[in-house]
Amino acid sequence: MTTKIQIYLGPEGIKEVYEMSLQTRSINIVCLANNYSQVVGDYFDKVYSKKLYGSSLKTREILPDNEANRRYAETKDPKKNQVRFLGGEESESDMMLFDNKVALVSYNPQNPFALVISDLELVISFQNQFNTLWERLEG
Repeated sequence: MTTKIQIYLGPEGIKEVYEMSLQTRSINIVCLANNYSQVVGDYFDKVYSKKLYGSSLKTREILPDNEANRRYAETKDPKKNQVRFLGGEESESDMMLFDNKVALVSYNPQNPFALVISDLELVISFQNQFNTLWERLEG
């Protein structure tokens, strides 16, 4: 029986999961983290973002509703990289849905890790939750 849950430990494990996400056509993201640089340094700004937004990948991102994220969203191509905003408490975590996988990322500086789930029933559940949330949020 194949394991349908994989754990990627530490900053390098998290980066490995993000690199994995670049091998798809579209990604749905809930990014509630603000202090991810404490764990992965400038990886997002200097490496991942350039690969992600410089590619043909389509994204739908749900971000905390704040001024910085609204300015960030204005720089995106709304046909390719859509953004919506979520009020409420922030959390040092991300969720990504891609290629029949869900990745849950914890940026807890004491124990950062990513959990990748490929169990189709759970992936469908997370995708349904994302879609419902997406439809209820404003852009």
